[in-house]
Amino acid sequence: MTFRELNDRNYFEVNAIHVEILLPDIVALAIPENKPGAIYHIKLVVQITNNTLEPFTMSFDDTFIPEIVNSDGQTLQRILVIYEQEPTNQSNISQQQNWRLKLRCLFSRLVNFNRRKYPINVNSWLVQPGSKSASHLNGRLFWQSDLLILELSTKDFSLDFEYFRPRTYYYFNNLQPGNYQLRFIYLNKFSSSYNESDAIDVTNLPQIVSSHPTAAFVNFRLIRPVEPNSSAVEVAGIHFETLMPERVLRLPEKKRDIKTRMQLGIRITNNTPMSVRFSFFATIIPQLVGADGQLHFQGYYQCGTKRRLESDFPLVLPGENITFFPYSLLYWQKRDQFILRIEAGDGGYCIFKALQANVYQIQFTYNNKDAMAEIYDRETRNTKLIEGIWMGIVSTPQGEFRLVEP
Repeated sequence: MTFRELNDRNYFEVNAIHVEILLPDIVALAIPENKPGAIYHIKLVVQITNNTLEPFTMSFDDTFIPEIVNSDGQTLQRILVIYEQEPTNQSNISQQQNWRLKLRCLFSRLVNFNRRKYPINVNSWLVQPGSKSASHLNGRLFWQSDLLILELSTKDFSLDFEYFRPRTYYYFNNLQPGNYQLRFIYLNKFSSSYNESDAIDVTNLPQIVSSHPTAAFVNFRLIRPVEPNSSAVEVAGIHFETLMPERVLRLPEKKRDIKTRMQLGIRITNNTPMSVRFSFFATIIPQLVGADGQLHFQGYYQCGTKRRLESDFPLVLPGENITFFPYSLLYWQKRDQFILRIEAGDGGYCIFKALQANVYQIQFTYNNKDAMAEIYDRETRNTKLIEGIWMGIVSTPQGEFRLVEP
């Protein structure tokens, strides 16, 4: 069956296409400090499930229209913004980055050529009956002219080779601390109910919702840091705090095997009357932002496997706390790159490349979506199930530090 045959019939049934935002019940975002470069970058995953009996086509041209409702039940006004993609200044990037840019530009030209020759097949894929497909949407929380802005992308650019085409976002301004609800309206390019004007803006929301698949609302809250040090937040009686004892670090020498240990971590305090179990198995996600407010390149690498142990899921009694310092190293690598490496706790690690003497913002997000886990018991040499793990996504306030020349 060809794409055209699929497009001739209305297989895109609203009631059988399930749209879901993959978030736990508790999502709390720390409001960044009102100063230049203080930006919290957000990553969302929207999952599309095909519950029909036929495959349907998804595309990178599909659009996700966000809708946010405040605690008073009012729908917030959204404003469409378009960022034109421009070639990176070649003089300001490393040789490795320059090579990556050239390779991406080559892919972009090939995609554009094939797109003109085969306009239906490029940048699209089939989702089979009963199958799922995930789209990764990004966003930012930042201040602009003393207004708190939440900006959310309308498309999934994670695997899009059309590097220089405009990026479209919606932003919501003048946000305040408090509770909100978020959902996305899904506009599929190959759906018979798709309208090209819908992909640009939505003016009649009730009509759009009734004719396009729409995710259920998910809750999130914007919270101010806890005084006096403004490095912590508290959610439902659980206190999360960024730990960084040293705020000025000297870069290591540009030699092999010379590494500087960095003390980066998080403290979680249980201020509830009940004992609570937490997960430190690949749930503490670091985010590094440069002085320009841009999210620093992050890569995740799996260097081995690690069994889940009970020590990865500590139980914290009422009034007590637990600290977690992932093993973090700063070192020099060839091609004049300084690397920050932070262990993930599951045998893998996150790295941030091309660091230099400058000011940075570090932030941790506790991200756990599972209330139970299967662990390995060393005494019985068997597996067992532990339950009651605290679920939620909570970002700590950003902590500023400086890297100086060796």
